[in-house]
Amino acid sequence: MLLDQVITDHSKTHLEQCFSGCELVAELPFFSILAKNAAVPWLLFIPKAGLDNSSQMLLLYGQMLKLGNALQARGRGHYNLAKIGNKNPWLHFHLVFRHERDGAWPDAIWCHEPLAENPNLTKALIKEIKQLLLDAETPSV
Repeated sequence: MLLDQVITDHSKTHLEQCFSGCELVAELPFFSILAKNAAVPWLLFIPKAGLDNSSQMLLLYGQMLKLGNALQARGRGHYNLAKIGNKNPWLHFHLVFRHERDGAWPDAIWCHEPLAENPNLTKALIKEIKQLLLDAETPSV
């Protein structure tokens, strides 16, 4: 299997087909964000360019850290950020919020898939991210 393939079609239908069990949160200029329906807050970032495009990768990494830190400041706690893509050929990054009471602690979360689903947690996470993205677009007075 050829890994780290760049997805060019970032439509909701296509992304959700490539990453089953995930819901599109937002499509942004350089990447899209998906939320995994899981018992832990779990995001996937899907870049629109390959790893060889260093300026877009730096932008993406900065945005992942910014969102991770913003969610952490809102009480989401500790997070892991990783590029682990051995089960899916598409280039993607994981941002997973962990706590000592989650079902996989302290192991790597992807070693315990499939995790129990939690649609309410996923919907709340999506709502929170959309609000953060909206707040980032709104100029301060």
